[in-house]
Amino acid sequence: MKTSLVPGVTGEYRHRVVTENLVSFRKPGAPAVASTPWVLYAMETAAYEAIRPHLDPTEASVGVGFQFEHLAATPPGDTLVATATVTAVEGNKVMLDFEARDSHDLVAKGTHVRAVIDRARFQKRLDRKRRGS
Repeated sequence: MKTSLVPGVTGEYRHRVVTENLVSFRKPGAPAVASTPWVLYAMETAAYEAIRPHLDPTEASVGVGFQFEHLAATPPGDTLVATATVTAVEGNKVMLDFEARDSHDLVAKGTHVRAVIDRARFQKRLDRKRRGS
């Protein structure tokens, strides 16, 4: 992890809400609004984008914790903008605050923790799981 990963670093994810992002896409009869899992995905992506430029090529980041409030509905066609800001770096853990807004409201807010991992070691663990060892 580079020394440039410090509190105040930000990332953003911007996306126009489409049919596949809606609750009603997976649950017929449900409201045609952006689903909570998709809003959470947008916020995790903003966090990922905040951290990514500050990693060495041998590293990646993975989500390990969330505190999340979904506060308002976003209709199809509106654009959701998720932003994440690094608040602390402790060892391999990166803490972030995040929020998502559409053209009218604060849609969601919360905190997220990501762990910076060594890609090769992580892959070895996955390979062992696949082999059942």
